[in-house]
Amino acid sequence: MTRIAFAIRIAAVALSITPAAAADLSRFPPASRFYPPTPLLRVYNWTGCYLGGQLGAAFADNKVNGQFVGFGLSDNVDATAVIAGGQVGCDLQVARNWVIGAQIDGAWTHLNASKTFAGSQGLDANGSHFDVTGNLLINANVIATATGRIGYAANFDDIAGLFYLKGGAAFINYDNFGFSGQSALTLCTAPNTCGTSGAAFNFNAPSSNRWGWTIGLGTEWVVDGNWSVFGEWDYLNFGTQNVTFTDATFGSTQVGIKQQINELKMGVNYRFGNPLPAQYP
Repeated sequence: MTRIAFAIRIAAVALSITPAAAADLSRFPPASRFYPPTPLLRVYNWTGCYLGGQLGAAFADNKVNGQFVGFGLSDNVDATAVIAGGQVGCDLQVARNWVIGAQIDGAWTHLNASKTFAGSQGLDANGSHFDVTGNLLINANVIATATGRIGYAANFDDIAGLFYLKGGAAFINYDNFGFSGQSALTLCTAPNTCGTSGAAFNFNAPSSNRWGWTIGLGTEWVVDGNWSVFGEWDYLNFGTQNVTFTDATFGSTQVGIKQQINELKMGVNYRFGNPLPAQYP
């Protein structure tokens, strides 16, 4: 009987403890609350201003339409040249992956387009004819742009990159327009009875500036703290401009010149300020 009474007492004590223990356990939060918080994503901060240099190539397409000494020109005059210059700008990172900014850049070049033209015009049945041979020059020495840009920032472990579009105003300075050559007039009083006279000409136009528009795209990558490198393609369109060429003997003539330029360039930027990465959840 004593053992039975002892067992009954033990069971009673156990039953009295169970509700209290269950109440204590209910005070703990769910297991999910014990999971560690999601770590912050470290993102390079593109906000700030920068200064840098660039090197590349420019490809000009000039469409020419006009007349010199009665000889009509209607053709393309192309040019390729090295460009070297610099850029300055500022960026603002408006979200984890989006960057907006503004930039001014300028480059020096010898974008010299040159092409030789030759033509002949028959005058009568005896074989009289008028011949012109000349070389057209269109030379530019400064190209600049003022643009806004929008970019998408990408981060791959410890590498930060920016893919961007840009667009705005374009500027070019022409330092020389010219068309020089020789004209020859052959007059025939009868077949194979001809006389020839000729005159040299040298048409020139004053240096001038032209404004247009540009659009481009590029990518930029951080290489070491404040330093970044970039590669870029730009398209510049300056429309059609009537240029007045003048020669001391033959007078003046107007020639329409439509110019488009493609640029490929790469460069380096130094970004001012603290390049510490921003943190986003």
